[in-house]
Amino acid sequence: MSDSFIEGLSRLELQLSEKAIKEEIRFLDELLRWNQRINLTSIRNRDEAIEKHLLDSLLLLPHLHSAKQIIDMGSGGGLPGIPLAIALPTLQVVSIDSVGKKINFQKHIKRLLQLDNLTVVQSRMEDLELGALDRGKCDLIVSRAFSSLETSLYCALPWLKSGGRLLVMKGPEGRNELKTAEATIGSLGFTDPTILTYHLPFSQAERQLIVLRKQNPDFIGDNKS
Repeated sequence: MSDSFIEGLSRLELQLSEKAIKEEIRFLDELLRWNQRINLTSIRNRDEAIEKHLLDSLLLLPHLHSAKQIIDMGSGGGLPGIPLAIALPTLQVVSIDSVGKKINFQKHIKRLLQLDNLTVVQSRMEDLELGALDRGKCDLIVSRAFSSLETSLYCALPWLKSGGRLLVMKGPEGRNELKTAEATIGSLGFTDPTILTYHLPFSQAERQLIVLRKQNPDFIGDNKS
């Protein structure tokens, strides 16, 4: 186990089982090991990766307990989807990315940790076809380091159910992006835009979480931005 990870969880007031803590660390160590051969992340320091990958991803946990299925758009090396799948074994996580080497790593983690609640899909969100997912059925979609807020709105729209939520993880620029996207938010049938500010437990780096709800049940749209 990692003392810094356990301390970080405590500071964020997050609780994980002992099994989940071990699996989170094993995932991170595999990420850093694979990163020596293929570019999965620019962060190579273990303690920094614990804070800026694991703990940052797990900041979403308080927002997920009513969700049965989530989609992680542009998940890269599996963040935040894999840490969330480990922490909540009953949550179905669909992790989507277009880059083959990143998808191969995620499939390796799925096998290694026997994550039956994780589905890994190689596709651009804009090109995602019916069959991979059901339109208008998803409870919640998350994005982290994916694209602009406006692009996230267009990509999420076809797959969210009425009342479903979009969680977009940003740094300090989040508030400005929310303001820029105001017209798009309304035109696509999203409501209740909220921005929550967090700070990571060790560096105190600022994180902003933008939360939006799809309100119009008839607004399925398409997945082209």
